[in-house]
Amino acid sequence: MKSITSRLVAGTSLVLTVFVVLIAISVSWSVHQRAQTARFDRLQGLVYGILGATDIDEHSRLRVNTQALPDPRLNQATSGLYAELVDHSGQRLWQSASTASWLPESSRRPIGDWLFDTLEHPEKSTLHRLQLSTAWEFDDGREIPFTVQVVDDADSLDRQLKRFDQTLWATLLASAVGLLALQFLVLRKSLEPLHVIGDEVAGIERGERDKLSEDVPQELSALTSGLNALLRSERERHAQHRHLLDDLAHSLKTPLSVLQNLAEQDQADRSIMLEQTRLMKSSIERHVQRANLRSPRYLAPAINLRLPVERMAASLEKLHEHAGVTFQLSLDPEFMVRMDEADLFEVLGNVLENACKYGARRITVSDRIEQRCLIIDDDGPGFPDVRLEQLMQRGVRADSQTAGSGMGLAAAQQLMAAYGGRLEPAHAPEGGARVRLWFP
Repeated sequence: MKSITSRLVAGTSLVLTVFVVLIAISVSWSVHQRAQTARFDRLQGLVYGILGATDIDEHSRLRVNTQALPDPRLNQATSGLYAELVDHSGQRLWQSASTASWLPESSRRPIGDWLFDTLEHPEKSTLHRLQLSTAWEFDDGREIPFTVQVVDDADSLDRQLKRFDQTLWATLLASAVGLLALQFLVLRKSLEPLHVIGDEVAGIERGERDKLSEDVPQELSALTSGLNALLRSERERHAQHRHLLDDLAHSLKTPLSVLQNLAEQDQADRSIMLEQTRLMKSSIERHVQRANLRSPRYLAPAINLRLPVERMAASLEKLHEHAGVTFQLSLDPEFMVRMDEADLFEVLGNVLENACKYGARRITVSDRIEQRCLIIDDDGPGFPDVRLEQLMQRGVRADSQTAGSGMGLAAAQQLMAAYGGRLEPAHAPEGGARVRLWFP
């Protein structure tokens, strides 16, 4: 995911999903626990109500006044609420009129002990059971120990809890989707200044703008100010480069005029000629050194590589027509490079001029657009048997018999490196030299 918005939405979705799941689990568990507590409290109230309706008959036996029972369902057959009194020997002393099926066997426990648990009915449903072990105490100190057991059908509560869970998950899911949509809109609005800066940079690349707008949020003000400073510096350096070239041309006018006049005289003063020549060379070296301090145009508009190659090939064919130099071009018309046009012509001129100068007659220029590579092959003598990396050092020449300064490949490599690319000399498969230009 290269989009900041996509990354933030994905991260927010993950956090929100975990949050929703944890909230749903917590709320569901809390409600289930509260439902269990409420069921215990209700059954406990029924136990106390049954004890309140229990009395002793004339035969000292326990009896329950059914008219005083706390819940009318105890007198309704198969109502889902059942109760019974059981002595400690396991004999049933009383059971509610609603009891018409199996009831769990009560367990003998210490007097005053409560037991609340959930049981599975062998035929149909889950049951909640609450029992209390107690005793009826007579005035003479005798006791009748017994257990009060109340059983409730849990199906209705389970259905309610299930509906609650479904509603809870559906509500939280809908809320999460709504929050994600809202978060997406907020992120798009928050990141809109970045999209605006991207559009403005594209406008600068197309030459439609000369700087970025500084009416941006505070967090981006340093970025836009820095980029505008970079753009100003680039324009100033290019202007300085043009001025340096103008100064170089102006500084050479006088020495050249003197040499021209001396050449026209029958007896030229050689000392004056040598002095003027020295001044010319010193001036050239000084201005070239200063001009090399310029920076490449990183924000230059994209250039179709095929056009400058065709122009350079046509010029060199005409220049070296006497030597029979021909070019074969096989270039993709969609191959675009982001490089200053003057720098691109300088790179192509150095490489192609070298091929013509060192004896090549047929020069083939092809590309591998998927690898952003331009390949130049020639049928000349090729590079000498040295480490090819040395050929890109300033002053190193492939052929000492041919006039030249040994700076062509080095200057081309420096320009390519300034734009993030590289120049790679090699031996052509069919003999001759090969130069690969890798563009960023």
